[in-house]
Amino acid sequence: MNILISPNSFKGTFSSVEASNIIAEGLILANPDFNITKLPIADGGDGTLDVFKFYNESQVIMEKVKNPLGNVINSEYLLIDNGNTAVIEFASSSGLKLVHKNEKNVELLNSFGTGELILSAINKGVKKIILTLGGSATIDGGAGILKALGVNFIDNDNNQILDGNYIINLKKIDLKNFILNKFDVDFVLLSDVNIPLLGKNGCVEIFGKQKGLEREKNKNFENYLYNFAQLTDIIFKSDVKRIVGGGAAGGAAAFLKIFFKSQIYLGTNYILNFIKYFNFLKKDSVVITGEGFLDEQSIYGKAPVSLSNYLKDKNIFLIAACGKVDFDVIDKLLKYFDLILPACESTDISFCTKNSKKLLKELSTEIGNILMLRSSILNS
Repeated sequence: MNILISPNSFKGTFSSVEASNIIAEGLILANPDFNITKLPIADGGDGTLDVFKFYNESQVIMEKVKNPLGNVINSEYLLIDNGNTAVIEFASSSGLKLVHKNEKNVELLNSFGTGELILSAINKGVKKIILTLGGSATIDGGAGILKALGVNFIDNDNNQILDGNYIINLKKIDLKNFILNKFDVDFVLLSDVNIPLLGKNGCVEIFGKQKGLEREKNKNFENYLYNFAQLTDIIFKSDVKRIVGGGAAGGAAAFLKIFFKSQIYLGTNYILNFIKYFNFLKKDSVVITGEGFLDEQSIYGKAPVSLSNYLKDKNIFLIAACGKVDFDVIDKLLKYFDLILPACESTDISFCTKNSKKLLKELSTEIGNILMLRSSILNS
Protein backbone atom coordinates (compact mmCIF):
# COMPACT_ATOMS: atom_id res chain seq x y z
CA MET A 1 0.00 0.00 0.00
CA ASN A 2 1.36 3.41 -1.01
CA ILE A 3 0.82 5.95 1.79
CA LEU A 4 1.71 9.62 1.47
CA ILE A 5 1.98 11.48 4.78
CA SER A 6 1.29 15.17 4.24
CA PRO A 7 0.25 17.01 7.40
CA ASN A 8 0.27 20.70 8.08
CA SER A 9 2.00 21.85 11.26
CA PHE A 10 0.21 21.11 14.53
CA LYS A 11 0.33 24.63 15.93
CA GLY A 12 1.84 24.80 19.39
CA THR A 13 3.09 21.20 19.33
CA PHE A 14 5.03 20.10 16.23
CA SER A 15 6.04 21.20 12.79
CA SER A 16 4.65 19.39 9.76
CA VAL A 17 8.01 17.60 9.40
CA GLU A 18 7.83 16.36 13.01
CA ALA A 19 4.18 15.36 12.56
CA SER A 20 5.10 13.37 9.44
CA ASN A 21 7.71 11.42 11.43
CA ILE A 22 5.30 10.67 14.27
CA ILE A 23 2.54 9.50 11.91
CA ALA A 24 5.03 7.26 10.09
CA GLU A 25 6.15 5.70 13.39
CA GLY A 26 2.55 4.89 14.28
CA LEU A 27 1.76 3.39 10.88
CA ILE A 28 4.83 1.15 10.99
CA LEU A 29 3.66 -0.28 14.31
CA ALA A 30 0.51 -1.41 12.52
CA ASN A 31 2.35 -2.78 9.48
CA PRO A 32 6.11 -2.52 8.89
CA ASP A 33 5.53 -3.28 5.19
CA PHE A 34 3.61 -0.11 4.43
CA ASN A 35 5.24 1.85 1.58
CA ILE A 36 5.46 5.27 3.24
CA THR A 37 6.52 8.58 1.68
CA LYS A 38 6.77 11.62 3.94
CA LEU A 39 5.74 14.80 2.14
CA PRO A 40 5.02 17.45 4.80
CA ILE A 41 3.10 20.49 3.60
CA ALA A 42 2.27 24.01 4.71
CA ASP A 43 -0.17 26.71 3.72
CA GLY A 44 1.86 29.88 4.22
CA GLY A 45 1.22 29.96 7.95
CA ASP A 46 3.35 28.92 10.91
CA GLY A 47 5.80 26.20 9.96
CA THR A 48 6.11 27.03 6.27
CA LEU A 49 9.80 27.82 6.75
CA ASP A 50 10.36 24.29 8.06
CA VAL A 51 8.79 22.84 4.93
CA PHE A 52 11.06 24.87 2.65
CA LYS A 53 14.03 23.66 4.74
CA PHE A 54 12.85 20.06 4.24
CA TYR A 55 12.78 20.27 0.45
CA ASN A 56 15.70 22.61 -0.24
CA GLU A 57 19.36 23.07 0.47
CA SER A 58 19.23 26.30 2.41
CA GLN A 59 21.16 28.80 4.47
CA VAL A 60 19.56 30.16 7.63
CA ILE A 61 20.02 33.90 8.12
CA MET A 62 19.54 35.21 11.65
CA GLU A 63 18.62 38.85 12.25
CA LYS A 64 17.63 41.02 15.20
CA VAL A 65 14.30 42.63 14.34
CA LYS A 66 11.31 44.17 16.08
CA ASN A 67 8.37 42.00 17.08
CA PRO A 68 4.81 43.36 16.68
CA LEU A 69 5.18 45.35 19.91
CA GLY A 70 8.47 46.91 18.84
CA ASN A 71 10.67 44.79 21.12
CA VAL A 72 13.90 43.44 19.60
CA ILE A 73 13.94 39.67 19.03
CA ASN A 74 16.01 37.13 17.09
CA SER A 75 14.34 35.99 13.90
CA GLU A 76 15.37 34.04 10.83
CA TYR A 77 14.76 33.53 7.15
CA LEU A 78 16.12 31.18 4.49
CA LEU A 79 18.23 31.61 1.41
CA ILE A 80 17.65 28.93 -1.22
CA ASP A 81 18.40 28.59 -4.93
CA ASN A 82 22.10 29.34 -4.41
CA GLY A 83 21.25 32.48 -2.49
CA ASN A 84 19.09 33.97 -5.22
CA THR A 85 15.78 33.42 -3.37
CA ALA A 86 14.82 34.29 0.20
CA VAL A 87 11.94 32.61 2.04
CA ILE A 88 10.54 34.84 4.79
CA GLU A 89 7.82 33.81 7.20
CA PHE A 90 5.56 36.63 8.41
CA ALA A 91 4.86 34.71 11.62
CA SER A 92 8.53 34.50 12.63
CA SER A 93 8.77 38.25 13.21
CA SER A 94 5.19 39.59 13.22
CA GLY A 95 3.28 36.52 14.36
CA LEU A 96 0.54 35.96 16.91
CA LYS A 97 2.83 33.48 18.68
CA LEU A 98 5.10 36.41 19.63
CA VAL A 99 2.38 38.31 21.49
CA HIS A 100 1.10 37.29 24.92
CA LYS A 101 -2.65 37.18 25.42
CA ASN A 102 -2.67 40.36 27.52
CA GLU A 103 -0.59 42.17 24.87
CA LYS A 104 -3.01 41.69 21.99
CA ASN A 105 -3.89 45.18 20.84
CA VAL A 106 -3.98 45.65 17.07
CA GLU A 107 -4.08 49.43 17.56
CA LEU A 108 -0.44 49.18 18.69
CA LEU A 109 0.91 46.16 16.80
CA ASN A 110 2.62 46.39 13.42
CA SER A 111 4.54 44.24 10.93
CA PHE A 112 7.75 46.33 10.89
CA GLY A 113 9.94 43.34 11.81
CA THR A 114 8.93 41.42 8.71
CA GLY A 115 9.95 44.44 6.68
CA GLU A 116 13.35 44.36 8.39
CA LEU A 117 13.83 40.75 7.26
CA ILE A 118 12.86 41.72 3.71
CA LEU A 119 15.31 44.61 3.81
CA SER A 120 18.07 42.25 4.97
CA ALA A 121 17.36 39.88 2.07
CA ILE A 122 17.35 42.73 -0.45
CA ASN A 123 20.69 43.94 0.88
CA LYS A 124 22.07 40.44 0.36
CA GLY A 125 21.24 40.73 -3.32
CA VAL A 126 18.40 38.23 -3.67
CA LYS A 127 16.44 38.29 -6.89
CA LYS A 128 13.26 36.76 -5.48
CA ILE A 129 11.48 36.80 -2.12
CA ILE A 130 8.83 34.26 -1.14
CA LEU A 131 6.83 35.81 1.70
CA THR A 132 4.52 33.50 3.65
CA LEU A 133 1.64 35.43 5.18
CA GLY A 134 -0.04 33.21 7.75
CA GLY A 135 -0.01 33.41 11.53
CA SER A 136 0.00 37.21 11.73
CA ALA A 137 -0.70 39.19 14.90
CA THR A 138 -1.45 42.40 13.04
CA ILE A 139 -4.19 44.19 11.15
CA ASP A 140 -2.07 46.88 9.54
CA GLY A 141 -2.37 46.02 5.86
CA GLY A 142 1.37 45.36 5.78
CA ALA A 143 2.04 49.04 6.52
CA GLY A 144 4.73 48.10 9.04
CA ILE A 145 6.56 46.15 6.34
CA LEU A 146 6.34 49.11 3.99
CA LYS A 147 7.55 51.49 6.70
CA ALA A 148 10.67 49.36 7.18
CA LEU A 149 11.24 49.58 3.42
CA GLY A 150 11.17 53.37 3.37
CA VAL A 151 7.49 54.22 2.84
CA ASN A 152 6.42 57.11 5.05
CA PHE A 153 2.93 57.39 6.47
CA ILE A 154 1.69 60.91 7.21
CA ASP A 155 -1.08 61.86 9.65
CA ASN A 156 -3.69 64.61 9.62
CA ASP A 157 -1.19 67.12 11.07
CA ASN A 158 1.30 66.39 8.27
CA ASN A 159 3.61 64.52 10.66
CA GLN A 160 5.19 61.13 10.06
CA ILE A 161 3.54 58.30 11.97
CA LEU A 162 6.54 56.78 13.74
CA ASP A 163 5.19 53.78 15.66
CA GLY A 164 2.11 51.76 16.48
CA ASN A 165 -0.34 50.84 13.75
CA TYR A 166 0.52 53.10 10.81
CA ILE A 167 -2.92 52.97 9.18
CA ILE A 168 -4.61 54.69 12.13
CA ASN A 169 -4.82 58.46 11.52
CA LEU A 170 -3.36 57.94 8.05
CA LYS A 171 -3.78 60.92 5.71
CA LYS A 172 -1.03 60.57 3.09
CA ILE A 173 1.53 58.05 1.77
CA ASP A 174 5.03 59.18 0.75
CA LEU A 175 7.01 56.83 -1.53
CA LYS A 176 10.11 58.93 -2.26
CA ASN A 177 12.33 56.73 -0.03
CA PHE A 178 10.72 53.39 -0.93
CA ILE A 179 13.61 50.98 -1.43
CA LEU A 180 11.91 49.19 -4.31
CA ASN A 181 12.30 52.37 -6.33
CA LYS A 182 15.97 51.35 -6.60
CA PHE A 183 15.92 47.53 -6.47
CA ASP A 184 14.26 45.05 -8.82
CA VAL A 185 13.05 42.11 -6.72
CA ASP A 186 10.40 39.54 -7.68
CA PHE A 187 7.96 38.90 -4.81
CA VAL A 188 5.72 35.86 -4.33
CA LEU A 189 3.02 36.10 -1.63
CA LEU A 190 1.81 32.83 -0.09
CA SER A 191 -1.55 33.05 1.67
CA ASP A 192 -3.02 30.53 4.10
CA VAL A 193 -6.58 31.85 3.74
CA ASN A 194 -8.60 32.96 0.75
CA ILE A 195 -10.60 35.84 2.20
CA PRO A 196 -11.29 39.39 0.98
CA LEU A 197 -9.89 42.52 2.55
CA LEU A 198 -13.21 43.96 3.75
CA GLY A 199 -16.75 42.90 4.56
CA LYS A 200 -18.44 40.12 6.51
CA ASN A 201 -15.93 37.54 5.30
CA GLY A 202 -12.93 39.90 5.45
CA CYS A 203 -9.89 39.90 7.71
CA VAL A 204 -11.41 42.06 10.45
CA GLU A 205 -14.63 40.08 10.82
CA ILE A 206 -13.04 36.64 10.51
CA PHE A 207 -9.78 37.07 12.42
CA GLY A 208 -10.20 40.26 14.47
CA LYS A 209 -11.30 38.44 17.62
CA GLN A 210 -8.40 35.98 17.38
CA LYS A 211 -6.01 38.94 17.30
CA GLY A 212 -7.58 40.59 20.31
CA LEU A 213 -9.78 43.14 18.55
CA GLU A 214 -12.86 44.06 20.52
CA ARG A 215 -16.01 43.53 18.48
CA GLU A 216 -17.14 47.14 18.82
CA LYS A 217 -13.91 48.29 17.11
CA ASN A 218 -14.38 46.17 14.00
CA LYS A 219 -15.97 49.05 12.13
CA ASN A 220 -13.04 51.32 12.96
CA PHE A 221 -10.57 48.86 11.46
CA GLU A 222 -12.72 48.34 8.41
CA ASN A 223 -12.54 52.11 7.93
CA TYR A 224 -8.75 52.22 8.47
CA LEU A 225 -8.22 49.56 5.81
CA TYR A 226 -10.73 51.22 3.48
CA ASN A 227 -8.91 54.56 3.81
CA PHE A 228 -5.52 52.88 3.22
CA ALA A 229 -7.01 51.22 0.13
CA GLN A 230 -8.31 54.51 -1.25
CA LEU A 231 -4.94 56.24 -0.80
CA THR A 232 -3.17 53.27 -2.42
CA ASP A 233 -5.60 53.24 -5.34
CA ILE A 234 -4.91 56.92 -6.05
CA ILE A 235 -1.15 56.30 -6.23
CA PHE A 236 -1.17 53.04 -8.19
CA LYS A 237 -4.49 53.34 -10.06
CA SER A 238 -5.42 50.01 -8.49
CA ASP A 239 -8.53 48.51 -6.91
CA VAL A 240 -7.22 47.10 -3.64
CA LYS A 241 -10.63 46.24 -2.20
CA ARG A 242 -11.37 43.76 -4.99
CA ILE A 243 -8.16 41.75 -4.76
CA VAL A 244 -8.95 38.05 -4.36
CA GLY A 245 -7.37 36.73 -1.17
CA GLY A 246 -6.39 40.24 -0.09
CA GLY A 247 -7.46 39.74 3.53
CA ALA A 248 -4.58 37.45 4.46
CA ALA A 249 -2.20 38.64 7.22
CA GLY A 250 -4.49 41.43 8.39
CA GLY A 251 -4.88 42.78 4.86
CA ALA A 252 -1.15 42.70 4.09
CA ALA A 253 -1.77 40.46 1.06
CA ALA A 254 -3.83 43.09 -0.75
CA PHE A 255 -1.50 46.02 -0.21
CA LEU A 256 1.76 44.14 -0.73
CA LYS A 257 0.41 42.76 -4.00
CA ILE A 258 0.14 46.36 -5.21
CA PHE A 259 3.27 47.88 -3.65
CA PHE A 260 5.43 44.87 -4.61
CA LYS A 261 3.80 44.31 -8.02
CA SER A 262 3.43 40.67 -7.01
CA GLN A 263 0.98 37.78 -7.14
CA ILE A 264 -0.92 36.07 -4.31
CA TYR A 265 -0.93 32.28 -4.30
CA LEU A 266 -2.65 29.84 -1.99
CA GLY A 267 0.35 28.65 -0.03
CA THR A 268 -0.53 24.95 -0.14
CA ASN A 269 -1.02 24.89 -3.90
CA TYR A 270 2.26 26.73 -4.45
CA ILE A 271 4.17 24.24 -2.31
CA LEU A 272 2.44 21.20 -3.85
CA ASN A 273 3.39 22.42 -7.31
CA PHE A 274 6.89 23.31 -6.09
CA ILE A 275 7.55 19.71 -4.95
CA LYS A 276 5.64 18.17 -7.92
CA TYR A 277 3.25 16.34 -5.61
CA PHE A 278 1.40 14.51 -8.37
CA ASN A 279 4.60 12.66 -9.25
CA PHE A 280 4.40 10.78 -5.95
CA LEU A 281 0.81 9.55 -6.43
CA LYS A 282 0.03 6.02 -7.54
CA LYS A 283 -3.27 4.40 -8.43
CA ASP A 284 -3.75 2.89 -4.96
CA SER A 285 -2.36 5.81 -2.95
CA VAL A 286 -3.76 6.77 0.43
CA VAL A 287 -2.99 10.28 1.67
CA ILE A 288 -2.91 11.20 5.35
CA THR A 289 -3.06 14.90 6.17
CA GLY A 290 -4.02 16.85 9.26
CA GLU A 291 -3.32 19.79 11.56
CA GLY A 292 -3.65 20.72 15.19
CA PHE A 293 -7.30 21.83 15.08
CA LEU A 294 -9.58 21.09 12.15
CA ASP A 295 -12.42 23.62 12.30
CA GLU A 296 -14.40 26.08 10.20
CA GLN A 297 -11.36 28.31 9.65
CA SER A 298 -9.69 25.34 7.95
CA ILE A 299 -12.19 25.66 5.11
CA TYR A 300 -10.89 29.14 4.17
CA GLY A 301 -7.73 27.64 2.65
CA LYS A 302 -5.73 25.90 5.38
CA ALA A 303 -3.41 23.15 4.17
CA PRO A 304 -5.55 20.00 4.70
CA VAL A 305 -8.58 21.42 2.88
CA SER A 306 -6.41 22.93 0.15
CA LEU A 307 -4.76 19.52 -0.31
CA SER A 308 -8.21 17.95 -0.61
CA ASN A 309 -9.18 20.43 -3.33
CA TYR A 310 -5.86 19.82 -5.08
CA LEU A 311 -6.53 16.06 -5.18
CA LYS A 312 -10.26 16.20 -5.94
CA ASP A 313 -9.96 14.68 -9.44
CA LYS A 314 -7.45 12.00 -8.44
CA ASN A 315 -9.76 9.51 -6.69
CA ILE A 316 -7.50 9.39 -3.63
CA PHE A 317 -8.58 8.04 -0.23
CA LEU A 318 -7.87 11.02 2.02
CA ILE A 319 -7.65 10.85 5.81
CA ALA A 320 -7.44 13.82 8.17
CA ALA A 321 -5.61 12.97 11.40
CA CYS A 322 -5.90 15.98 13.70
CA GLY A 323 -5.19 16.97 17.26
CA LYS A 324 -8.80 18.01 17.71
CA VAL A 325 -11.85 18.42 15.48
CA ASP A 326 -14.74 20.87 15.78
CA PHE A 327 -17.63 18.43 15.45
CA ASP A 328 -20.10 21.32 15.21
CA VAL A 329 -18.95 21.70 11.59
CA ILE A 330 -18.21 18.04 10.87
CA ASP A 331 -20.74 17.93 7.99
CA LYS A 332 -18.85 20.73 6.22
CA LEU A 333 -15.47 19.10 6.87
CA LEU A 334 -16.57 15.67 5.62
CA LYS A 335 -17.04 17.18 2.16
CA TYR A 336 -13.25 17.28 1.95
CA PHE A 337 -12.12 14.04 3.60
CA ASP A 338 -13.05 10.36 3.50
CA LEU A 339 -12.19 9.93 7.15
CA ILE A 340 -11.59 12.43 9.98
CA LEU A 341 -10.08 11.28 13.26
CA PRO A 342 -9.01 13.33 16.30
CA ALA A 343 -5.98 12.29 18.30
CA CYS A 344 -7.42 13.74 21.51
CA GLU A 345 -11.07 13.69 22.53
CA SER A 346 -10.53 15.28 25.94
CA THR A 347 -11.85 18.79 26.54
CA ASP A 348 -8.70 19.51 28.55
CA ILE A 349 -6.47 21.27 26.00
CA SER A 350 -3.45 21.14 28.30
CA PHE A 351 -3.79 17.34 28.49
CA CYS A 352 -3.99 17.11 24.70
CA THR A 353 -0.92 19.32 24.28
CA LYS A 354 1.13 17.57 26.97
CA ASN A 355 0.44 14.13 25.47
CA SER A 356 0.30 15.20 21.83
CA LYS A 357 3.11 12.99 20.50
CA LYS A 358 1.85 9.84 22.23
CA LEU A 359 -1.75 10.50 21.15
CA LEU A 360 -0.87 11.18 17.49
CA LYS A 361 1.31 8.07 17.34
CA GLU A 362 -1.50 5.93 18.81
CA LEU A 363 -4.00 7.42 16.36
CA SER A 364 -1.66 6.68 13.46
CA THR A 365 -1.40 3.02 14.51
CA GLU A 366 -5.20 2.91 14.60
CA ILE A 367 -5.30 4.41 11.09
CA GLY A 368 -2.83 1.75 9.94
CA ASN A 369 -5.15 -0.97 11.24
CA ILE A 370 -8.11 0.68 9.51
CA LEU A 371 -6.18 0.80 6.22
CA MET A 372 -5.28 -2.90 6.43
CA LEU A 373 -8.94 -3.76 7.07
CA ARG A 374 -10.00 -1.54 4.17
CA SER A 375 -7.46 -3.23 1.89
CA SER A 376 -8.65 -6.71 2.80
CA ILE A 377 -12.28 -5.74 2.11
CA LEU A 378 -11.41 -4.15 -1.25
CA ASN A 379 -9.40 -7.21 -2.29
CA SER A 380 -11.92 -9.82 -1.11
